Amino acid sequence: MNNHYRITSNREAGDGRYDIQMMPLNKKMPGILIELKVLRGTVAPENVTEKLTALSEMALQQIDEKNYAFEMQDEGITQKMKLGIAFYKKQAEIAYRLD
Repeated sequence: MNNHYRITSNREAGDGRYDIQMMPLNKKMPGILIELKVLRGTVAPENVTEKLTALSEMALQQIDEKNYAFEMQDEGITQKMKLGIAFYKKQAEIAYRLD
């Protein structure tokens, strides 16, 4: 990916700090923002998927609320892929949106 993206993590953007940003070197490619969340504590097995789905959606919402795409907009990146990823032990759920 280094040939196509400049990858940075935990840097200030908008009103907070994103987890991972992949800034495309070619402005015709989409920029990628990733927010990671971990489900903590003990969770009943039948509730894990539901809780991970909700947490991944919260991560996606955080990208918008904290305006993490500010730098990409400033650089003229018009297409952005936003991913909210939630983990619990070895399980994960991903929520995504292409803006």
